[in-house]
Amino acid sequence: MKRIYTAANLQEAYLVAGLLQQSAIEVTVENENLQGAVGEIPFTHAYPELHLTDERDEARALAIISEYETSQKHQKTVRCHTCGEENPANFSCCWSCEAVLEESG
Repeated sequence: MKRIYTAANLQEAYLVAGLLQQSAIEVTVENENLQGAVGEIPFTHAYPELHLTDERDEARALAIISEYETSQKHQKTVRCHTCGEENPANFSCCWSCEAVLEESG
């Protein structure tokens, strides 16, 4: 198996794995349980990783991952005027304090 992606956290690993699996690209999530070992091992070794089951899917997988990363860089956010938390632009209420978010612009 070939490592194809290193995620910032377990949620992101499963999100990207889901995107790949929707395109019939099989991956496994590795290092799922290593967060508890941070301090005993370097934190960079505890990041969740995605590994391809079939290396012939590499080019397609990299294209999907690149599209995901590009979309994350351009994701707009809205700051809550009540508590100051950042929220995705498609939220109508703040995830933290549940105040109604005002559209900016």
